[in-house]
Amino acid sequence: MGDIYTTEQAAKFLGVSQARIRQFILENRLPAQKNGRDHLIEFKDLASFASGGRKKTGRPSKKTCAYVINSYTGVMNDAVLDADAIRVENGTIHHGDVLQVLEEYPDGKFQLIVADPPYFQVLLDHPWDNVWKDEEEYLDWTLRWVKACKRVLRPDGLLYIFGQLGKREHVWLHTCSRLALEMQFHDMIIWDRAVGYNERYDSFTPQYEMILVLRQSAEQKPLFDKDAVRLPYDPETIQTYLRDKRYKDREARAAHLNKGKYATNILRVPSLKGSSNEKVGHPSQKPVALIEALVKSSSAAGQWVLDPFLGSGTTAVVCEQLKRPWVGIEAKDEYVAMSEARIRRLAGKREPEFSFG
Repeated sequence: MGDIYTTEQAAKFLGVSQARIRQFILENRLPAQKNGRDHLIEFKDLASFASGGRKKTGRPSKKTCAYVINSYTGVMNDAVLDADAIRVENGTIHHGDVLQVLEEYPDGKFQLIVADPPYFQVLLDHPWDNVWKDEEEYLDWTLRWVKACKRVLRPDGLLYIFGQLGKREHVWLHTCSRLALEMQFHDMIIWDRAVGYNERYDSFTPQYEMILVLRQSAEQKPLFDKDAVRLPYDPETIQTYLRDKRYKDREARAAHLNKGKYATNILRVPSLKGSSNEKVGHPSQKPVALIEALVKSSSAAGQWVLDPFLGSGTTAVVCEQLKRPWVGIEAKDEYVAMSEARIRRLAGKREPEFSFG
């Protein structure tokens, strides 16, 4: 037996994260022996994998990513796989910074972008929502990632951005104002959470969040399928309308009613409570039904969807169900693992064994 590497040493050699090494082992692409909570890898196997599947060893820079080639060539088409990219079903999770990852993608790749970024000092117990020294620094960062998204958005695509208003969340007002100068304002959707939250002593109980919708230009008509998000009438309502004598062609009227009514820009979808089967542990996880309305209406099967702040992976789950290829970007280790595990559960596959200290 030759030299033996731990997963940490193998990760440094290949220029990937330890989570990625575990993924290679799980997929039987890299032979290893279990050793307690770790794995041991022979150098000859590591060298063989490096020569057959990577352009170079060592930690790559974000500008010149090393690529995992051998099992993904021909599968991802023109999608980028960098050193910390995980291929899952019909999409890719990039473990990294949104500004750096998007540099690797071509102009106009994505039909739809669904962004649920940090709201800035709303979740005070989570460091990722409190990394900016002040509002101005947060707004500058927001403008930078929106510009990056604008470049990779198709001319007829839409960018949805979640936000929230409140006494501490008033930065959202400034965010909307600045972004509407950078891109064309298209709509403002109200997400009616159905249940109030954050009880206040001196004002009405808040019950909604907002979704700013932007498009590339005033001249370019975006793709939007209103029929894809019709809301069904109940049978009693249909029968009541059919009795209206003003409609002479009852058959045409019945066909119209059976399609349902058009959804408004107030989307009433209950927020996820602790007992929900959807909950996976993310503090700001969005419901599948809410994201589904955005994906159904603003993309078609086969068109690429981007989530630059993947979080719990809801956008990826919806895209898998609706047959949209997708890309998700996430900076935090535990949320990368959370998203991947969730998608693999959806596909009925074995989950990877991640451990984060």
